Amino acid sequence: MAVAIAPGRRSWLGSLMWLLLAGCAVALVASDASLRESAVALLERAGLAAAPEIRDTALVMPGPEDSASFAADSVLAGLATGASARAGAAPDRVALLAGARSLALDGLVEAPGGTQQRLVAGRVAYAIWESEPSPGSERVWESTLTIAARTAPGFQVATDTLAADYLGAWPRLSEPERERARPAIAAALRSPAFVRRSLPAALATLGPEEAMRLLPRERSSLEAAAAVLQALGQSALAQQAASAAAAVPPSPPPGP
Repeated sequence: MAVAIAPGRRSWLGSLMWLLLAGCAVALVASDASLRESAVALLERAGLAAAPEIRDTALVMPGPEDSASFAADSVLAGLATGASARAGAAPDRVALLAGARSLALDGLVEAPGGTQQRLVAGRVAYAIWESEPSPGSERVWESTLTIAARTAPGFQVATDTLAADYLGAWPRLSEPERERARPAIAAALRSPAFVRRSLPAALATLGPEEAMRLLPRERSSLEAAAAVLQALGQSALAQQAASAAAAVPPSPPPGP
């Protein structure tokens, strides 16, 4: 049975609803601003905010989660290349990685299904594990990056990052972990760009026999591998890759 609401009461309820909605909007704007401010603060601590292109990019990214991911990823790059030290900062690597992790997770909370946010969270987790490996901690970066690669199959960066981190971690992985790594590395090797960039590391880490076995039987990847191997002076392996590429049937012409 419908309940009639007196006109005065309807007006009061409408005003209350408007205030609640306005309050939520203000809180959302404040939350967005806070996350952007945290992103800039981390860049400042890393000595990277002095570059206008970095600071301004963090401020104008479409969403606060994008600003958070951009800042966390920039800090990782700064630590890897020494940009923080060149900028005059004396970076505390542990503290900066902790800050990047917090920011990356905040970005992931803002965009739970965001592939870029998950990718950055996985990268940060790997950097922390690489600095201070502990039993079982590899599962954090491994699972995070695996989800990023599987949920966005066309996002090659996620596939490449997972494979590159597996190669970097290979000496410390158990055999069950290496079994999980092999398909991920093979998937990345489908990209000629990844072959050109990472095949030397795969040869050094896995050994020539396993690295060649993981190469997919695709003409473009094999041709890229042949060029890399020739440049490395591995003539026999280069000939093996070139012969395998020549044996791949040509792709059918595109339909009308």
